[in-house]
Amino acid sequence: MYFNQPEILFALVFLLIPLLVHLFQLRKYQKEDFTNVKFLKKISRETRKSSRLKKWLVLLTRMLALASIIIAFAQPYLPAREESRSTFEKVIYLDNSFSMQANGKSGELLNSAIQDLLKNIPNEGNFHLVTNENEFSNLQPEDLKTKLQEVEFSSGSLDFQDIELKTNQFLKNEKSSEVIIISDFQQIDLPADLENNTSYHLVPYTPEKFNNYNLDSLYIEEQDPEFIKLGFILKSYRENSEEITVSVFNGEELLSRKTLAFDSSDRLEGNFQLENTPFQNGKLEIEDRGLQYDNKLFFSINPPEKITGVAISGDETEADFLNRLFTEPEFEFSNFNIGNIDYNLLSKASFVILNEPEEISSSLANTLEKVHYDGGTIVIIPSEENSAINSFLAGINNPSYGDFQSRERLITNIAFDHPLLNGVFENEIDNFDYPLVRSYYELSGGNKVLSFQDNSAFLTGQDNVYLFSAPLNSDNSNFKNSPLVVPVFYNLGRSSLALPRLYYQVNRLNEIEVPIETEGDEVVNLVSDSENFIPAQQAFSGKITLTTEDLPSIAGNFSIIYEEEKTGGISYNYPRTESSGLYPEAFKNAEVYNSVSEYFDDVQSATQSEALWKWFVILALIFLTAEMLLLKYLK
Repeated sequence: MYFNQPEILFALVFLLIPLLVHLFQLRKYQKEDFTNVKFLKKISRETRKSSRLKKWLVLLTRMLALASIIIAFAQPYLPAREESRSTFEKVIYLDNSFSMQANGKSGELLNSAIQDLLKNIPNEGNFHLVTNENEFSNLQPEDLKTKLQEVEFSSGSLDFQDIELKTNQFLKNEKSSEVIIISDFQQIDLPADLENNTSYHLVPYTPEKFNNYNLDSLYIEEQDPEFIKLGFILKSYRENSEEITVSVFNGEELLSRKTLAFDSSDRLEGNFQLENTPFQNGKLEIEDRGLQYDNKLFFSINPPEKITGVAISGDETEADFLNRLFTEPEFEFSNFNIGNIDYNLLSKASFVILNEPEEISSSLANTLEKVHYDGGTIVIIPSEENSAINSFLAGINNPSYGDFQSRERLITNIAFDHPLLNGVFENEIDNFDYPLVRSYYELSGGNKVLSFQDNSAFLTGQDNVYLFSAPLNSDNSNFKNSPLVVPVFYNLGRSSLALPRLYYQVNRLNEIEVPIETEGDEVVNLVSDSENFIPAQQAFSGKITLTTEDLPSIAGNFSIIYEEEKTGGISYNYPRTESSGLYPEAFKNAEVYNSVSEYFDDVQSATQSEALWKWFVILALIFLTAEMLLLKYLK
């Protein structure tokens, strides 16, 4: 306890005066003789002992009352617990992820947190504000309030390491710094021991009742020229048996609607069978009172584009099977003799098949190298004279053919998990009519797609270059008559152009190939109702590869605009990471507050001293009251 005017305490010396008066003015009893006392009124007898106790008690209360008054005038107080906290650096992290859309006691969690901050921010101080996407430094209270009112939901989220990294850049002196983390703490795993130098103050905002359903994913279940079946997965925060309605739109047109029940599960699968037409503004939607961001799932299905392919054959009569495989409207395929090549068409091809050429000219090799550099697929079927092929393979840093073997081999092994054959077979089969070859080249390196019974390679692939180890002419192999020929060559052609998926995710690295033949310096724009931007892009022969990451920031359907014309559509959706509803049950090694106001009240109380003079005035009144009661009632 401290005093603002400690000199007044010297007045306590005067308390000795009533004590001395009491000691020297004590009344002494003396005897008086009476001849007859019957005529006197009867009175109560007062003993010398009780009179002395009463006087001492009265003296004590009187002295304590005077002492309390003197101490009150000296203005006693208790010093502030942490007087310097008012000058600490304060960094506020405000979680504006989609999980803060949940409803708490005062409505939406993010809005409640912002309103609490606006009401309780002190009128003085220097603040830094960090959200999932932005950082603002050295804000005065009014500036901070303005920035808070501009905060909107973000598709991104931060873990504790990211929060620590962002907030630490504003801390000039860690020993006099405070970080206030305002969040629902979903997806935020606090470390076992928080950093000692920085004081972390946690203000959790949790929903009053979490009840959420989300459209998790969408995929093509079946497809034919007339119909397409879209499968979807719907997830719940917990197992339940509730019903929920799912609708599918193309633009504003409602195509179909279904009501499905979870049937005591937290996962539900369903599908829509629709007419197989382009969906450049597709949307799946549910009605849910929980989080809103995961109630829509956007998707695009573009009209199929022709894939350009070229075959260069040493013997055109042995190339008829290729013409039967690559047909309209999916492929635009040309077959040339080695001596009659359209190099302009070849340079624009998405895939090239070298069908048993005995020689490769320098101009052909240069064009093939360009096709390979531009991301095209090259398939090589060797001839018995293979030196020209090996020279070309060496030029593109690809493994070359080895020794020629004149032995019969059966093609028995299939790499079912290879991307080229993924989804081709419903079940893994190991007993079928094995095709054979009568002679072949030894191959090493690359990823095996098909192999012989001794596990040596028949077809390998590496860096978009696929090598058959044996000639496929009718004299050497019956592979062209095998059931394997159709899926293998068909997928070799399809793999040359990575067709866009139904949708991509925002804030993720996405590489998207679109079949556009570039001319001049024109670039591709992605346009939606809310955003218009030019993604990073690289032009190749017959296609453009788009790369997106930071943009777009808003989910939706985007039009692919090239030379001011719409050439297709791309859809983006938010990641569903904030839909789980998993909240921490306890916090360790950090100060936790029930609200923003509680935190700022704690700061204020820690930086203010507590005056005690009122308590001493109350004590003085109590002692004076006690003195009067003693004088009146104690005999």
